[in-house]
Amino acid sequence: MSLKEMFKPTHLNKLLIILATMVVLVFVFSAGVLVGHEKGRFSRNWGENYYRNIIGPGGRGRGMMDFGRPEFNAHSGFGQIIKIEGNSLVVKGPDNVEKTIVINDQTAIQKFNQSLKIADLRVDDYIVVIGRPNNQGQVEARLIRVMPAPMFNNANNENATDTNADLK
Repeated sequence: MSLKEMFKPTHLNKLLIILATMVVLVFVFSAGVLVGHEKGRFSRNWGENYYRNIIGPGGRGRGMMDFGRPEFNAHSGFGQIIKIEGNSLVVKGPDNVEKTIVINDQTAIQKFNQSLKIADLRVDDYIVVIGRPNNQGQVEARLIRVMPAPMFNNANNENATDTNADLK
């Protein structure tokens, strides 16, 4: 086979089609590797922070639900705002667990019937947060409710105010 025959339009067309197909296959393979890498990175980061995110300090020995007090886990939380920086809050939960709450444009902030903005939030406000965890161990808030201050000083209900004292 001579060079002239090899580069005839029919052979050249077939060669270009094969090369184009190989380029597309390499691109698809690379995209799959990238997606797999990102999923693996998220899973690894989430796994490293699992017990801290879900259960909090104290690790595996404590149960996830203690009906006497609100839990502070990766998807929700209750606590007092201790720091406001830009679009994020640091909230201290009833067990002194601090969580970073990230606020974005889709976050709804409510106090009773009133809609608020992040600028309306103040340090020492008590809030309930519902959101999604991200791979840095933060909560991306979907809903924040500003609540009245609780009537007890700590998570064990010590020094609780007797709200039925007037009925006695």
